[in-house]
Amino acid sequence: MHVNHPIWLRAVSTPGATVFAILFTLESLGRAVLATVIPLQAYDILQNERDVSTLYLWVGLTGLAGSFVIPLLIRRFRRRWVYSMAGGLMIAAAALLATGTLAGQVAGMLIRAFSVASANIVLSLYIMDYIKKRDLVRAEPRRLMFSAAAWTLGPSLGVWLYTELGRGVPELVTVCASLLLLVYFWYLRLQENPAVAPAKAPPPNPIRSIRRFLAQPRLRLAWIIPFGRSAWWAMFFVYPPLYMVQTGQGDLAGALLVSAGNALLIFTPLVGRLAAKTGIRLPIMAAFLIGGIATLAAVVVYDYPVLVAVALLVGATATVALDALGNIPFMRSVHPYERPQMTTVFRTYIDFSDLLPAAMFSVLLTFFDMRAVFVTAGLWMLAAVFAARLLPRRM
Repeated sequence: MHVNHPIWLRAVSTPGATVFAILFTLESLGRAVLATVIPLQAYDILQNERDVSTLYLWVGLTGLAGSFVIPLLIRRFRRRWVYSMAGGLMIAAAALLATGTLAGQVAGMLIRAFSVASANIVLSLYIMDYIKKRDLVRAEPRRLMFSAAAWTLGPSLGVWLYTELGRGVPELVTVCASLLLLVYFWYLRLQENPAVAPAKAPPPNPIRSIRRFLAQPRLRLAWIIPFGRSAWWAMFFVYPPLYMVQTGQGDLAGALLVSAGNALLIFTPLVGRLAAKTGIRLPIMAAFLIGGIATLAAVVVYDYPVLVAVALLVGATATVALDALGNIPFMRSVHPYERPQMTTVFRTYIDFSDLLPAAMFSVLLTFFDMRAVFVTAGLWMLAAVFAARLLPRRM
């Protein structure tokens, strides 16, 4: 007998934009709760913002090197097991961070970085399997809109739990979110595209993958664009909360600022609709321009925390637009037969967006105050405008 299942049930059980949005939201909740707790906890342990930047630098270096192991894992164990491993590692990272020790902090940050890289690469492969290229301009904003709740609630909730209930409570939320993610993922039983499934060919060589990536101009450009916006978010998650603490506003004020910035993700479908009409080139250029100007404005009003918060929220609005569109150039340009290797190289923009700003800020904060951070972030956003000009007009 044929059974007509409710539309909503089909939407959440059939691989497509909604399913991937839910997976991304659950994974985001696990990350978001600790996103603002980790730098504050590191600051509590190290007692110096320069040392916090140095810690992020070394975590970024290690995470970057480790990410090139992921294609080998996908080839050997298949994607479903690598994604499951990512969920398990997030739970382990939360447990280590809950110890409140320097060793636990470092190990937890390292394992968390590898978990995020694994989940990001595998989910990207599934998205490229199931979502047609022409539909990405609507599917990607939907994925980010769904995650808006996690990134809005998570940072403030994490800091509130950390300050009011103590160490270990935010990590418990991460554990619960990761368990839900694993249960839902295995309920879906996603199938793999034969083009990216394990094969008898020799395992991918990381150096060869990098060379192949760099040999393709569109992939190089597709890397620069998300790097620019991801580097801005890396700054936004760490330094505005520290600025709020230093100016006497408190831990919660910084967390609320981060949450407010992430709440803007709910507007990403509007960006998708605009890009469907105009293409993605002009919206990306405009977003980089507005974000850069707004971040530089925070330096002008540096002595007024409320105005700094307003300027950074304007910058966050522009960066949210980049979130909605930033990965599309890569997804439309990469060849199906080399997706695992190229996706691994592409997502190094995340590692470099943590690594390079942390390295620069470690040096700058030795000689200057946090204004140097905002100046640097604003300038690289403006520089990215010129790179975005090279996007094909019809993309």
